[in-house]
Amino acid sequence: MTRYRYRRQRTEYTRAIRRRRSRPRLSGQVPDLDQVIMLCPGYNLGKAFKRVSRRFEEEFRSGDLSLSQFAMLVNIGVREPATGTDVAERLGSDISTVSRTIEPLVERGLVHQKRGSDRRVRVYRLTDSGRAALASALPRWKRAKAAVLSPLRGRGWSETLANLRRLAG
Repeated sequence: MTRYRYRRQRTEYTRAIRRRRSRPRLSGQVPDLDQVIMLCPGYNLGKAFKRVSRRFEEEFRSGDLSLSQFAMLVNIGVREPATGTDVAERLGSDISTVSRTIEPLVERGLVHQKRGSDRRVRVYRLTDSGRAALASALPRWKRAKAAVLSPLRGRGWSETLANLRRLAG
């Protein structure tokens, strides 16, 4: 953490403490709620997720693919052929969400779907149109990524990414 970010974080913490001292106490209230907000991984990761998702969704709004459809095409294309279970695991999602998201892509001819050896399993491949749609969406993804990562200087993103991957398991 840089000295500037440390000082800023420390200043925010100090301000939070002062605000807490100046507020009237409610009976039975936990005294360190400001600290919960500042230090809670769930709260801060959730807030970051919402802001990052919003930025990517704004970028994809004017395109042919939604952000979830783009993610689906990427996760099918990364290792073809891909089963619904493979894609769900890579996305950290469930099979029903994957099926709902892939269905319109199949209807638009961006993804080819066939049954696996077990009739319950579906196997997916990108079509040429799917590859073209993915290629045309990549500049949108790059712009959103650059905008989201601009506050992180130097090694900030690589360290954050390594920590996120450890948290994700």
